[in-house]
Amino acid sequence: MSSQTGRPIEVLRSSVNKEVRVVLKNDAEYVGKLIEVDTYMNLVLERVEEYVNGNRRASYPHLLIRGNNVVYVSVVENI
Repeated sequence: MSSQTGRPIEVLRSSVNKEVRVVLKNDAEYVGKLIEVDTYMNLVLERVEEYVNGNRRASYPHLLIRGNNVVYVSVVENI
């Protein structure tokens, strides 16, 4: 298991083109490939699966998430 350290925006930028899990303030979770991130931590994901209360709810080809709704982002590590 590897861990990244540094400023959050730098860690996000180094995670572009990797699969990430994003948890929002409303407890929704999104898992998809991180395509883009900006200085406000707005995120663009592709091939996204949405989970609510641990249950898969929907899928989207692309999704924009506003940074002020994000609780945390984690890189999905392949084990």
